[in-house]
Amino acid sequence: MNEQKVDGLGFSQSLWFATAIAAPDTPPLTDSRKADVAIVGGGFAGLSAALHLAERGVDVVVLEAKEPGWGASGRNGGQVIAGLKHDFADMVAAYGTDTAERMAAFADTTADAAFDLIARHGIDCDAVRGGWVQGAHADSALPEIDAMVERLSARGGDVAALNADEMERLLGTNWYKGGFLDRRAGTVQPLSLARGLAKAAIAVGAAVHGNSPVSGMARSAAGWVVTTEGGAAITADRVLMCTNGYSDLTGVQSAVARSVVPFFSYQIATRPLSENQLGALPAQGLGVSETRRVLSYCRVDKEGRFVMGARGALDGTLTDAAFSRPLERLQEIFPTLKGEEIVYRWNGKVAITPDHFPRIMEVAPGVGSALGWNGRGVAITTAMGPVLADWMTGTPASELPFPVTAPRPIPFHVFKRPASGVAVTWYNYLDNRERAKSAR
Repeated sequence: MNEQKVDGLGFSQSLWFATAIAAPDTPPLTDSRKADVAIVGGGFAGLSAALHLAERGVDVVVLEAKEPGWGASGRNGGQVIAGLKHDFADMVAAYGTDTAERMAAFADTTADAAFDLIARHGIDCDAVRGGWVQGAHADSALPEIDAMVERLSARGGDVAALNADEMERLLGTNWYKGGFLDRRAGTVQPLSLARGLAKAAIAVGAAVHGNSPVSGMARSAAGWVVTTEGGAAITADRVLMCTNGYSDLTGVQSAVARSVVPFFSYQIATRPLSENQLGALPAQGLGVSETRRVLSYCRVDKEGRFVMGARGALDGTLTDAAFSRPLERLQEIFPTLKGEEIVYRWNGKVAITPDHFPRIMEVAPGVGSALGWNGRGVAITTAMGPVLADWMTGTPASELPFPVTAPRPIPFHVFKRPASGVAVTWYNYLDNRERAKSAR
């Protein structure tokens, strides 16, 4: 089974596909036309940018290869988490103090911005601001947890360190050695959010076209000409590519695609659980993750289904064996759920950059790209909409909260995903060794 076919099943087999709000009408582009801005990719970033551009009166067209939310935006765990995975010192080391200050200030507000946008447009996506917990898998992770709480608190974050007993009371499991709670966070139904953003963008004047994969892009005297496989074209002053892990390695997006490595994350979900069972699990609206290098993440959805995600097969296959890690993690951390029927199994690509920072790139004069959300994309991509709208309407790169760079294709890109599979095995060994030391 080829990867494209696997991806399609990974979308249609998901819990989110089964329970999302109705999709808006996004017909394929059939007639060529002009626009101020053409956006390639109908996920959170592209749709939020289109919404904010249209609100400013900009003529914007979104070209999506499948349907809004078909990629990572409609398949992820739906955890709305503020901030980046880096601490401030990492940002300073990578980009300097001034840029780091802008990045950190923006990242601190991304969950606020996402929930505010949902509320402003009345998007029906089961949004609950129930917080996010990161659990320590071993005693060795506790000092970094404490340091993180101190750093975030100093920046005004509503966070708290939790000991092992507090974690057990909050999550219903004694597996974690401690952790921290970030009250700024929460959860959404991710495909409903993507569809809601598409509806909101269309309502304020954006044109959103599904089933319109881009086959070419070229500069002309009239602007950038973006051609679809159906033969229609958009001639635009500016182009913004927001394709993340679903960028095309062989087509027009090649340089962009080679700046990230896509990995498949796998998720499973149970049937709706009883009130008794739910009473001993994380509350609905609370996202949960952990400090393991090969991490897992979980939550409870609106109807009381337990959802668990983790790394899976490198090639995206959807066999039972490919879902072994999320199933093992469910049974390991929440043993009361052992034997529960798994009703939904799906996967999707996470786009990873070598330094785990997002990439905002100027591909060519008038062509930009935003991708590489490193598994932390729900809040930041939704909040990035007005930033990308600023950029597309002339705000200098130096005034944006993230640095704008040229594409940086990863050397020997074709070997990175297989090599990372070896790294995952090593990281899993380190995680298990640290865990075993804590049990002594």
